[in-house]
Amino acid sequence: MVTCIATLRLSRVLLLPFLLSMLAVLSGCGIHKPFELFDDKTTIKSGSVAVISSDSSEPTMRLAEYLTQHLKERSTFKVISQEEVKRRVGKYPVTIKEADAENGSKPVWFAKGEKSKVDAMQAQIKADYLFVVWTGNLRRITTTSSQGGGSVSYSIFVNGNVVEYPKARIIGYSNFAGSKGQSCCLFGKSEGDDINEMLKESAGEMADKFISAAKAEKPGK
Repeated sequence: MVTCIATLRLSRVLLLPFLLSMLAVLSGCGIHKPFELFDDKTTIKSGSVAVISSDSSEPTMRLAEYLTQHLKERSTFKVISQEEVKRRVGKYPVTIKEADAENGSKPVWFAKGEKSKVDAMQAQIKADYLFVVWTGNLRRITTTSSQGGGSVSYSIFVNGNVVEYPKARIIGYSNFAGSKGQSCCLFGKSEGDDINEMLKESAGEMADKFISAAKAEKPGK
């Protein structure tokens, strides 16, 4: 994954033009695709779905939990909880190694041989769809000016693949950077609250796109 991080120290006169140029640079750091199907002709059928955390890191596990919550609250899918995934699999999370995608337009993030772990998990979970998620490059980005002012923001890269069963076919992907500015008034809260909120918002974006692609929005949501 490409890492994009900026620290600025500029006079007020030069700040606006430089920020505009930085936005142009940062826009090329990655594609913002919370979820996309590989093929527009693919139909996501109603059924069951489970989100799979690709490792035991706190950001990935939180993202998986939040995505599970969003799908349960807002979709017509039968959503399997993270607790139930763990109960059925036994050892969970299982580390599912990630690799750079060979096809940029249809990215598959599984490293060689790693998808077999997911297929084995599905035999125990028995869901129609598994949504595997990865996170990486959690960053704290500080922006300052010569006048002493500044701000802090956070970013994290998120990748995902959705696998359809019983065909064990990868049908879609996630590829984007979640971000959030630091709260102006923390009132005793830590930066962990901002990072947590960033993960929750990122999961919300993923759920929005997946539910839309599946035409599975719960009535009234």
